[in-house]
Amino acid sequence: MKSLNLPHLSTDSLGNSLFECVTLDAQGGRGSHIGDQPILVKAGVVCLCLRGEGTFMLNDSEHHLERGAMLTILPNTIIRNTRSSEDFLGYIVAANIKFMTTIKMSEIVKNYVNISAIPVIHITDQQLNNLIEIAEVLRSKGKDLDHPFSKEISFHLLSVLCYEISALYSTHVAEEDSASGGNSRQENLCRDFLALVEEFSTHHRDIGFYADKLCITPKYLSVVVKKVTGRSPVDWVDRSVMLYARTMLTSSDMTVQQIAAELNFPNPSFFGQYFKRHEGVTPKHFRDKSKA
Repeated sequence: MKSLNLPHLSTDSLGNSLFECVTLDAQGGRGSHIGDQPILVKAGVVCLCLRGEGTFMLNDSEHHLERGAMLTILPNTIIRNTRSSEDFLGYIVAANIKFMTTIKMSEIVKNYVNISAIPVIHITDQQLNNLIEIAEVLRSKGKDLDHPFSKEISFHLLSVLCYEISALYSTHVAEEDSASGGNSRQENLCRDFLALVEEFSTHHRDIGFYADKLCITPKYLSVVVKKVTGRSPVDWVDRSVMLYARTMLTSSDMTVQQIAAELNFPNPSFFGQYFKRHEGVTPKHFRDKSKA
């Protein structure tokens, strides 16, 4: 077993690139290598294991990949490769955080809890080949810069890929639920919490609000959500608020003041501080950078 160098594309967003498709090859040659240094992934990433096996740490949990495994990594996840076989070969697609904030994600967001709890699932050869076929068309169209609708085609193909991945998770969870006789109470609680976050996060960032809605204490909500998803309730609320904030900054003409009011901040200054704490830049800088 050996450790490999994770591709540079995962260390940050992808700049102005909508997506990136690369191979991860332990034997060298074409593609990128993977390594044992922890990195913060700011893109949405899916890795398909085509050959060999490998073990990865996502935040503080360990996950094993073998042929036919699909690893899905949500943005702002710390990942480290701990070991991989000499013949490890993976296929990876990374989507820019800007794409993640502009695509209509309602159905996919519902699978966030499933992806967080079970980032690795096994898929059939046919399903694996279907995903790679879509990704290869995506990669081919992305290179056709002379096409007048190259960006639009790439965006929609990437959306198709995301929905296919989400469908695989939905099927996997349904099969697991059927085999186990249904979800556990804690898993159901987490899904109910995420549904509430999706509905109310634009106006409510107080965890007590969600605990009251679920008729439990904030402490119990925190314990359960952290246990099932690996993230705290505050993290999920912040993730949702930032998703709306980035989307409005990049795809609307609303002023920062209007966005602050829409997200129920007391004033633009509070919103600016909140946004910079999570994004590292001010809302204005983020908007200007996205238009560059």
